[in-house]
Amino acid sequence: MTRRAIRGVAVVVWAVLAGATMPSAVPAQIKMPNVGSMLPDKTALLEQGKKLVADLTSMKSSGKLSAADSAKVDTLIPKANAVNTELAKPEVEPSKLTQLAGQLGDLQKQAGALKGAMK
Repeated sequence: MTRRAIRGVAVVVWAVLAGATMPSAVPAQIKMPNVGSMLPDKTALLEQGKKLVADLTSMKSSGKLSAADSAKVDTLIPKANAVNTELAKPEVEPSKLTQLAGQLGDLQKQAGALKGAMK
């Protein structure tokens, strides 16, 4: 065996011994995040979606957008409404909820850019 291989084996042996001698109370103190806590909150997302639609509608009616930006708002409103419709359903699968959160975030970025471009 090469010196590098011997050192590798020694490290593995040391790690196994260290793990075996650890008090059993230590692993109980390590808390893994609950999968549910890592998912976006559906109610909060729906509120953000409703606010986004209200903001887009306000921007549209303000008269402060160029014709091109006004057209962009016209395309964003139905997309935001579609996200809200999905979020309003009683049951939303976790993978779908994550996807909707991403879509909402993207729409919010686009709306923010348009808001910044207002006259």
